[in-house]
Amino acid sequence: MKIGKKIALSNLTVALLAGMSHSAFAEDNNQTEKEWPYALGFYIGGQVGQAKTDVSSQSLDRFYANSGITPNTTSIDRIDTSYSLFVGYRFNQYFSVEGGYQDLGDRSASFSGTANNLQSYYDLAERVYPETADGMSFSILGTLPLEDGFTITGKLGYYDWEMDTISTKLDGVAIKNMGTGKRSDSGFWLGGEVGYHINYNTQAYLSYQHIPLQDDDVSVVALGVRYFFDDNGPTYTPAVQKPAPIVKSEPAKVIQPAPVQPVAAAPAEPKPLDTDGDGVYDDKDKCADTPINHVVDKDGCSQYVVQPVDKRVVVLYDNNSSEINERYYGDLAELAAFIKEYKVDTLNVVGHTSASGPAAYNQTLSLKRAQSVASFLTERFGIDSSVINAEGKGETELVSDDANKNRRMEVYIKSDVRLPLLKN
Repeated sequence: MKIGKKIALSNLTVALLAGMSHSAFAEDNNQTEKEWPYALGFYIGGQVGQAKTDVSSQSLDRFYANSGITPNTTSIDRIDTSYSLFVGYRFNQYFSVEGGYQDLGDRSASFSGTANNLQSYYDLAERVYPETADGMSFSILGTLPLEDGFTITGKLGYYDWEMDTISTKLDGVAIKNMGTGKRSDSGFWLGGEVGYHINYNTQAYLSYQHIPLQDDDVSVVALGVRYFFDDNGPTYTPAVQKPAPIVKSEPAKVIQPAPVQPVAAAPAEPKPLDTDGDGVYDDKDKCADTPINHVVDKDGCSQYVVQPVDKRVVVLYDNNSSEINERYYGDLAELAAFIKEYKVDTLNVVGHTSASGPAAYNQTLSLKRAQSVASFLTERFGIDSSVINAEGKGETELVSDDANKNRRMEVYIKSDVRLPLLKN
């Protein structure tokens, strides 16, 4: 005779997860929080992974002793797929809450052998098994922001769980249902995760949870993703294009045609089409839809002139700070638009400080200021980091007796751009 049982899950669980972490940096005893470049507010998410039950050997030993079983073989399935779906709200870069459903998967245990009292075995089999659960959760997460979009998060949770059990008997080739049971309880659990922001609205993460149930503990390792509904991402106003230089040309000499004798009118030929109005007929126009104010060549394509550009942007900083003030976001957005539109291939970002404090400290602070702008342009607007030269010059290039004007970062663009020739 073979005696076995299998567990099925079908209930809701409420979990409260809590965790707090804090991150700040200080310069000259003044603390300022780094700018958070990713979404806040409401989000949805989900995760899929593997849940493993640490089966209590003491429970199995008591089961054998109390039911009078002499086991020949034992088989325990303690691992299954786990998944979770949730909604959440991020208050700031350190603190979030979540609520959702989590399923820890199915478990099973089977035994073969002899038993003195089968009814006692079936009664006990409904209460001794590898434990698992599923349900809903409310969560609190404490996050430590790192560089380049990475985060570390701690979780503390409260789990109100329930599960159903089924005991079966293998009698010859037939499987008979010998009884069912149900168990529920609640308690706290701990977890953690490492996250990475793919973009402004999306975060991926790898998580671990340790969930104590009544007799057994369950460990969950999963991959997940969160999508934020925040539509207040970085925006910018495109830079205004400078007008192309006006090219004057001498008027062409007009040669009067010789008089001709009138002849009989021939049938009118169809007039050729010039759809874009650039003066080149469609059958010879190689550049359709040319702007009507562009000077074109014989093929109907816009003509361009290369013009040097010398552009400069200045960002001022607070004392002992490398954080960019929000009032300069618009200037940097226009700069990013100009770089993309004209394909600028060299951008010099130079940080400076005032003369107060040690020179070595000021040199380091000036480099941080340059790097803050370089990171801002790369992370928010996708500017290629290979075109940016970030440099710190400390207190070596003071521009004023006013220390506030020396605490600055200067962006220089010296490049040739290709602009269209415009008609008079």
